[in-house]
Amino acid sequence: MNIVEEGQGILFSDPDPDKARQFFRTKNRKMTNKVMTLKDAIAKFVHDGDYLAIGGFGANRTPVAACHEIVRQGRKNMGFAGHTATHDMEILSAGEVYDRLDVAYVVGLEARGLSSCSRKYVESGKVEVTEWTNYTV
Repeated sequence: MNIVEEGQGILFSDPDPDKARQFFRTKNRKMTNKVMTLKDAIAKFVHDGDYLAIGGFGANRTPVAACHEIVRQGRKNMGFAGHTATHDMEILSAGEVYDRLDVAYVVGLEARGLSSCSRKYVESGKVEVTEWTNYTV
């Protein structure tokens, strides 16, 4: 029996809502100026080993500049939530930023063809994948 049939897979992030609530209870709410450059924001808030979830939908409203900056700063060993990911996943794959991938619908951008960069990286064996697509055989 495979993972899809069992309905189980590896969890790459902690889904415990109580831990999230505790974090937000103790989060600093002081009104301070948070404006900074993208370069400084990535340096301050994005670290090796973090779990990265990027907003947008496919090619729409995806923070491509942030993805490029993550690659430029050499981030590695990250988890990545690749749900409807296309351009962001291509950029992060090219930089081999992530090594754990929670995936639903990715790699495809049918109008332009599959992302060969993302596909090669995921198939390279360098990435652990948990597949979340609601697909049954």
